[in-house]
Amino acid sequence: MDKISVFLVDDHEIFRNGLKQLINSEPDMEVSGEASTGEDALHALSNIQPDVVIMDIRMPGINGLETSTALLKASPRTHILFFSLFDEPDYVAAALEMGASGYILKDTSNKIFLNAIRTIHNGKYYFIGEVSDILVKKYQAARQSAAHPTMQAADISLSRREEQIIRMVNNGLNNKEIAESLGLSIRTIEAHRMNILRKFQVNSIEEVIEYCRSANLLKEE
Repeated sequence: MDKISVFLVDDHEIFRNGLKQLINSEPDMEVSGEASTGEDALHALSNIQPDVVIMDIRMPGINGLETSTALLKASPRTHILFFSLFDEPDYVAAALEMGASGYILKDTSNKIFLNAIRTIHNGKYYFIGEVSDILVKKYQAARQSAAHPTMQAADISLSRREEQIIRMVNNGLNNKEIAESLGLSIRTIEAHRMNILRKFQVNSIEEVIEYCRSANLLKEE
């Protein structure tokens, strides 16, 4: 029997080591690789296509949502399981919207974690709370069949800080450079970027930039 191939993406080495030990102790699964950042993950995953990717949602550089969006475009057969400290509804909804197969919390039991891997490998969904597989499938079907309405600038209310960050991303700055320029933490910049994606209802900052360019919204103040 072929083992379930699992790839780990998390910026904490000790945490990854614990997951590797747990997963490799199971007879039906094995860790095929790991990465500490989204950028490193995409580079590594360009050469392999694991069955399941365990993805942290907050990481240095590009976050887990953006990483997963790019990954699924390149490897649509791979299943994404978000494994996060955060249970905010916006995070769970965003993960579902971008095509994740599951979302569980890091304080869950080993049994639930391993069951989540096996469940999504079998083509089902595994989300925290009372979100059933049927509801998730209905949500995904509606998302895929619905026509995407054209975004209107009047419908999107951005803060001055969010507008500033969009311009800085458009100018080629990464999260660390933006944080240093604005005197903020990287986590704060990541939170702003998450809010921007939620407001535009897209999965990557590149889609935001593309829209803002087409709407001529990137003129410097």
